[in-house]
Amino acid sequence: MAGRPRSQERPEGATPDPNTQTILSVLKTYPSSEVAIIGCHAARMSRKNCEYDLLVVSKDPTPTKYARAGDFYAEIVFRSERDVRTPETELATALAKATVLRDGSLLLAGAVASCKRRFKENCTKAAESHLASALKALGRVDELVARNTPEADFWLTAAANDLGVSEVFSGMQVPSPSHIFSQMKGLSKRKTVSFREWTEASGFRLASRASCENRLETLGVLYDVLRTTAMDLPMSLRFGKYRSEDAMAVVRGKADELLQSLETIECYSFLGYEVVRTLLDLHSLHCYGLKKEPDYSDVTGELTAGPDRLLSEELLRGMGIVRTAELVRAGADSLRTAVSSLATKM
Repeated sequence: MAGRPRSQERPEGATPDPNTQTILSVLKTYPSSEVAIIGCHAARMSRKNCEYDLLVVSKDPTPTKYARAGDFYAEIVFRSERDVRTPETELATALAKATVLRDGSLLLAGAVASCKRRFKENCTKAAESHLASALKALGRVDELVARNTPEADFWLTAAANDLGVSEVFSGMQVPSPSHIFSQMKGLSKRKTVSFREWTEASGFRLASRASCENRLETLGVLYDVLRTTAMDLPMSLRFGKYRSEDAMAVVRGKADELLQSLETIECYSFLGYEVVRTLLDLHSLHCYGLKKEPDYSDVTGELTAGPDRLLSEELLRGMGIVRTAELVRAGADSLRTAVSSLATKM
């Protein structure tokens, strides 16, 4: 096993801290699997309530799971040997920063070395992909703002999320949802990011303790719906993380820590990212269950209207999807400037 991360170092004979106990329980549960830490702990930017993101190499397809020791969690992501040997772009950027815990076959050592060599290239590819997604979402905003403002507001938030992730990747960093505001703020000091335009499009003027608590409560409802919705094997592999009650506890713990630290905008940013991702996951699962192609021109409508609706319009307001058409247009114009600026640098 590779050397213990600094955050796990302890005097010999001392009782392991809960984070270390969580990691040890995962190592014991999967004794023959290669294991590595990825995510914000590997990047040395974690907060107290950030879960450990553990990559476990598995022969069998397995949904994401959670391990817990006290109030501390690990999110366990399973990948095959093939996934690790030829990782998709964003997994490759994460592997480049990984801390290997167990690697009897040296599979992870080889993958980490390869991903480090290609880190800049992979970051650029990931940045371009998210920038394209931001541009596509902005196109939907333009089409929808006059006739379906809530849907346009949703896609503006999605576009802002993608622009933030793209900027962080372009700064040769691995984005982490609950740290993106801090990462963007750090990049802005180097004059490499359109920080003001991004904050306007993200709707951070709405950020308050109450708005964060509303987003958190709404996310709890979304997670409950996803947790109790029937899934076949393909969907379980894709959305299995929602089946665990601990999934929401991880989000809640991070949000509560940010609010207690008076980092309200960071919390609102993180929860906005989670709201968009979770709504899109629920929409995909809903359409799959109805055996229909997803209609991305009316994600919120599909979920809140008609006989098959899953959510109320009140929940949309709780998510912060409340901006007027005028504010949505202004945010879109701002973000379009930022997208163009970043595109010229790639």
